[in-house]
Amino acid sequence: MLARCIYLCHQVHMRTTISIAEELLAEAQRLTGKTGYSDAIVTSLRDYVALRKRLALLDRLYERRVPHSRRAVKRARRERRWSS
Repeated sequence: MLARCIYLCHQVHMRTTISIAEELLAEAQRLTGKTGYSDAIVTSLRDYVALRKRLALLDRLYERRVPHSRRAVKRARRERRWSS
């Protein structure tokens, strides 16, 4: 019963009324290659969410300090503990 409920919950789509400028919607359709409004909007939102996730990952990556210095890398290479 629970599996059926989960399956049905994933099949439910919610209709929403929103206002989007015609030029913006036309450009989204052109860029996504989708002909329907809903398909273009869903594809655009998925792309945007994926982009924001990648940007957040890059932000986290550059917040960290590098755990080694150039001097430490050279020393490790001399001792053969570090490849190229």
